[in-house]
Amino acid sequence: MIADVPVTRLDRATPTQVVERFSEVWAGGDFDRAMEFIAENCVYALYISEELLPVGGETRGKPGIEAGLRQVRRDFDYLVYRPLEMREKADEVRYQVEFMYRHVRSGEILSGRFRMIMRIEGGKIVRADEYHDRAKVEAFLRLFSC
Repeated sequence: MIADVPVTRLDRATPTQVVERFSEVWAGGDFDRAMEFIAENCVYALYISEELLPVGGETRGKPGIEAGLRQVRRDFDYLVYRPLEMREKADEVRYQVEFMYRHVRSGEILSGRFRMIMRIEGGKIVRADEYHDRAKVEAFLRLFSC
């Protein structure tokens, strides 16, 4: 467990430890601490239509990623965010996330699992690919005019 290790010391942590710590603070709603794990030149690919979700598609650079993710956290209450089955290979961590989000404006619930692939360098996330059931999530977003 690396819960008490400052982010600046995570450059010596394994990729799995970095992802576990990021997930812990992200799930807990500590957005500012979560952003400390993101490299300045990070690429975040969320395979959802960018017309339906502000951070959909591919976003390059920490400022754009941060802006998009802040909007997602304003639009959805995170009821469940549970990483599962992390597997590390070299600098990459692959895992699933069980989630349940409440859309703030409508009160409707979106739940399921999605796949994450994160690449870690120097204790920071340099690339994150997030794969959802695209048809399901996009239908939800269209239905509730997100």
